[in-house]
Amino acid sequence: MEIRPLEELRAADDLSLAFTPCGLGGRMTPEDATEFQQRQIADCDLAEGVAAGTRDSFERLRTVFAYGVLCYDVYTMVGDQALLIYEQALRDRFMEWCSGTITFRLPQAPDVSYTVTSYDDVKKRADKMTRQRAKLVVDTHAIEFNGMLHGLRLWARTAGLLRGRRSRAVEDALAKLRNHVAHPSGHHVDTPVGAARTVRDLAELINQLWGQATPDGRLYPAPLHREITVLSWNGSGRARMEPAGALTASDPMEDDESDAYQYVVVRAIPFIPGSRWNDAHWAEFDTRYDTTRFPTDYLWGPGTREEARAWLERERPEGDSVDFTDRVFLVQDHGRLWPPMRPAVAAGLPEAERAGVWHAVRADFPDDAFAHVRGSRDRSTGHARHPGDCPACSAEVLGSGTHDEALRAAATALGPIQAVHLPSVRLPSSIFWPDRP
Repeated sequence: MEIRPLEELRAADDLSLAFTPCGLGGRMTPEDATEFQQRQIADCDLAEGVAAGTRDSFERLRTVFAYGVLCYDVYTMVGDQALLIYEQALRDRFMEWCSGTITFRLPQAPDVSYTVTSYDDVKKRADKMTRQRAKLVVDTHAIEFNGMLHGLRLWARTAGLLRGRRSRAVEDALAKLRNHVAHPSGHHVDTPVGAARTVRDLAELINQLWGQATPDGRLYPAPLHREITVLSWNGSGRARMEPAGALTASDPMEDDESDAYQYVVVRAIPFIPGSRWNDAHWAEFDTRYDTTRFPTDYLWGPGTREEARAWLERERPEGDSVDFTDRVFLVQDHGRLWPPMRPAVAAGLPEAERAGVWHAVRADFPDDAFAHVRGSRDRSTGHARHPGDCPACSAEVLGSGTHDEALRAAATALGPIQAVHLPSVRLPSSIFWPDRP
């Protein structure tokens, strides 16, 4: 080992200085690089209730990250250690969840419970009970559990501590990367960008385990705010979205052209330039099908601009917040595959429109549910055809069969479903969902 002088250890690493806010190709000063890199994870604060062990490990990680400016290899070390803290967080949360007692269900025998004071106790009991084909009792479910990372992930999902269909795929990737770090078979080098992303993902996962979603999060986003919005269209296919205030206040667009438009009032995610969660499908709105990317609720219409203004002034509806993850959709396959539908809307269909095969699918977005059902038509694609998580996409199969069978599968996941009967309203111009009856 070469003994390096203190001044050399204090010098910035040229590789670290090459990563700038505009990407590669430039070179930052050591002072600017130090501030820039720390800001990449500065807002990754953990929730107040997070276990002390997990918190200490995470904060140590954030502290060390800053030294990557001096030694580029620190970013690889931080990225690797973050993956190991992934399992530590699950273990700490499991111990809080079980409150010192774990219960296993044996085949053809009464449930058996054990007192545990550490995760080592959990692991020993899990190893023994797995050999007896016992399953861990989690609420009303019994799951395979051997105390390893896979079992912890299955427990967290079953207990409802982790959510989202797309985030499940990221959890799979993190688990594979963690196993690669724990059992290395080669050499790898991480970048400041990759290490910061891993730290941010870890912060989101830890906070979600302790019940706190992340505002504008990538994996476990907090509920999105919906505003009262007016959608309008004319005979030539032009569509527009505007806040309700544009109708109740002075209206610069109110002219002879506006008389040719039809208006509907909805509760929807507003379009915010630069936002991660803008709804690119807002112009696909349809009361029958779930064709917008985020939940959009019909409130009134269609009618004229004056009628819309009068309704808004009389009813004064308010916005709300909505969690768009883990939604349940029903997809009808009858001659062709129709766009996803909300279970409540499907429950209100007349008997003549219930023909064909119906699929109940849990997904974050309607196009995810549609893509799964379309893919499952071909057995060679690997999409799940029976209840459970799909190994080929970000969807979960709840059930398939007749209209009533699919609706019962949806009700098992959601609880009682109250049928709704909405007027048939949709914006005529469609890019993403052109094939609708």
